[in-house]
Amino acid sequence: MPISSPKSVLRHLGLRPEKARGQNFLIHPHQARRIVAALEIGPQDVVVEVGPGLGALTTFLAQEAARVVALEVDQALAAYLQAELFAGESRVEVICQDVLRFDFLRLAREAGRPLAVVGNLPYQITSPLLFKLAEQKAAMSRAILMMQQEVGARLTAGPGTKDYGILSVLLQYHFAMTRLFSLGPANFYPPPQVTSVVMLLVPREPDPKARDEAFFAQVVKAAFATRRKTLRNTLAVKGPALGLTAPEVLAGFQALNIDPGRRGETLSVSQFVHLSNELWIRREGRQG
Repeated sequence: MPISSPKSVLRHLGLRPEKARGQNFLIHPHQARRIVAALEIGPQDVVVEVGPGLGALTTFLAQEAARVVALEVDQALAAYLQAELFAGESRVEVICQDVLRFDFLRLAREAGRPLAVVGNLPYQITSPLLFKLAEQKAAMSRAILMMQQEVGARLTAGPGTKDYGILSVLLQYHFAMTRLFSLGPANFYPPPQVTSVVMLLVPREPDPKARDEAFFAQVVKAAFATRRKTLRNTLAVKGPALGLTAPEVLAGFQALNIDPGRRGETLSVSQFVHLSNELWIRREGRQG
């Protein structure tokens, strides 16, 4: 059975799905329950839902959690959730706000506990939101996120593969990630042109740990700036942007026995951490 038929609800509201916002609404309640069950909510949990849309997940989240904070950027949908679907439901707070501007850390402090995060991520904000969650992972206990299958593949890709890149390295540094299941286009209205995948992200304590995580991210992004170029032609050339000279960068490679003729895509996450730490020490040692 459909969840109050998204098509009919939109018609009732005089709305149409906005492609620019990646609006594809989940149809089947058993799939919504499956996603919520994967989050393993307890009665004390505070859940942040990204893009509740027509409330397909929110309905089931509200049955399990102590509080659901639903972030909906679309004003018309937020008004529908507030005034109609969850009117009088004290456990659901609908906020009309861009999730990229939301302070997860502040809410976690107010709640006195880490947050559970869930959502169907529009393609346009998937990478920026994942990077934001990495920056604010101290606010989270876990996340269940639905995204395009190709993005899920990038998250779990290993060195030397075509999907391995900045997103792979930085997210694997911060999270343990598991692909749970996929959902085909027929599960949504309107049906997208791609398959979606549901991913579990659990914050982890990195080992090895970067001395400076912002600098670590700089090194990774520089290494992949021009994917087909060697580390010599990316990091060494971009040395000044990292506060280092080209010879200092090359000396860092030598200290770790990393061939500067390799491409960034061949380095593991731990190798990137060791490299960024070596370069950071050289930069700070000179500046000190």
